[in-house]
Amino acid sequence: MDSHKGTRVFEGYALGKLAVYSSIKVEKAAGLGQEAEFARFEKAREETIAALDKSYMETLSKLGEEEAALFATHKLMAEDLDFEDAIRAELAADVSAEYAVQTAGAQLAEMFASMDDAYMKERANDVREVAARIVSALRKEDKGFCLNEPSIILCEDLPSSELMKLNKKMILGIVFAKGGTNSHVSILTRMLEIPSICETETLEVTPDLDGTFAILDAMKSELIIGPDSKLLTSYSKKKKEYEENKAKLQAFKGKPTLTKDGKKVAIYNNIASSFEVENALRNDAEGIGLFRSEFIYLEASDYPSEDEQFEHYKRVVEAMGKKQVIIRTLDIGADKKIDYFDLPEEENPALGFRSIRICKARPEIFLVQLQALYRASSYGNLAVMVPMIISLSEVKFIKEMAALARENLKARGLSFNKDMKIGIMVETPAAAVCSDLFAAEVDFFSIGTNDLSQYTMAIDRVNPNLSSSFNPRHRAVLRLIKMATDNAHAHGIPIGICGELARDEKLLPFFLKIGVDELSVSPAYTLSLREQISHIDTSKVDEADYL
Repeated sequence: MDSHKGTRVFEGYALGKLAVYSSIKVEKAAGLGQEAEFARFEKAREETIAALDKSYMETLSKLGEEEAALFATHKLMAEDLDFEDAIRAELAADVSAEYAVQTAGAQLAEMFASMDDAYMKERANDVREVAARIVSALRKEDKGFCLNEPSIILCEDLPSSELMKLNKKMILGIVFAKGGTNSHVSILTRMLEIPSICETETLEVTPDLDGTFAILDAMKSELIIGPDSKLLTSYSKKKKEYEENKAKLQAFKGKPTLTKDGKKVAIYNNIASSFEVENALRNDAEGIGLFRSEFIYLEASDYPSEDEQFEHYKRVVEAMGKKQVIIRTLDIGADKKIDYFDLPEEENPALGFRSIRICKARPEIFLVQLQALYRASSYGNLAVMVPMIISLSEVKFIKEMAALARENLKARGLSFNKDMKIGIMVETPAAAVCSDLFAAEVDFFSIGTNDLSQYTMAIDRVNPNLSSSFNPRHRAVLRLIKMATDNAHAHGIPIGICGELARDEKLLPFFLKIGVDELSVSPAYTLSLREQISHIDTSKVDEADYL
């Protein structure tokens, strides 16, 4: 028996045989001459682009525009002139086109992998996938990976195109030995709700593991290879109980979210793509508490136009119907840098030029986004929240820009909801301490507990050396949340929580007791959170225990 720890992509259990997926590896070999090999590359690239177009259409019909956009991105990578130049440079050494593409792809992927930004790091996997597809076309190979029986896929990294080709009923779980939680394939895996883990550093993916029986415990982020009968019996029971509990949660669909003593709260969802709206609706979310608009910018090669943004926002708003959709304005900077923004290097980006600060310095970018949002507001119940607020002057700026956006749209004869609600995120101690002032100026609050916690304690929440000291349940954080909630209600505006703490079992009683109006979580946790809340009697909760 052998076990390997990783990082959870999506929760659940899987018991079954491993199906090993291996990517193509090309040995260095002499070619037919630079021009002949480049001609071979061009033909293979054309075939790859045609296949990507087909994948785009298939994914569009199955999952929606946002997830299909991945294949449009891969097409752009295949057509990229820098990639082409790198391949020409490799071919100058009289090597095969296969080797040139693989080497050029690896170099470009390494460039992405060396970046500080977590999102850009994950683009390395996209480059490798595009290169692998072209190599496959060159070799006239169909890798032919398929599942003949329900299996746990074991791979270093699985191309998104391969995942989309497979019969989902045959996938028990997935183990990405490398990969990352922000990769496209991990996002797809979560959307498909497949038990999965990644970054299993101690696990070497080898062909001899194919067909070996294993247990995937995605709750503990662990893969157990060759379990004994006792462990197998234990996990069979765990899996059955987990699935029975999931089935029981279906009884909470269509019901209001109420505490045992009749106190009502709304459960919203955090999403980053239009496809996740389907998950939100399937899991009976009462609204969208956080749509991360920065992913529209991260996916683009240049500033997205008003029309492009409008289409994204409109799809989400229309899909949710009368249910509220809260879209966060661009949260660029810090750990989310984009080349075309040309942001300066900073000693401490988390405390630097980001979010509203970029919007104030470059108001034309903010204006385009606000105009797109206002246009989308006429298609449903849309509200907008602005992150990283610390001063009333920033709120004044937001209001002035919103007024200008309305004026511009009116002059162009375009429809919009002039009463679209605009709120702010309370994610800095400054915003919480001055929440009485802010509450008089905005329509709602949303607490971003991730940043509020790290700024309150002056601890970088992603620094592994400080993980033991980082405590988001710190009394200082809870006191700030209580302060912001009291001030919101004193001014008659709602307040929600969209950070990780929104589904913290130990803090749920506290949030419900102080009267938080809305909790926003990932779609998969909607019904389980509703079930937990139904057992809480707020009349028996003492705030003093937390403060």
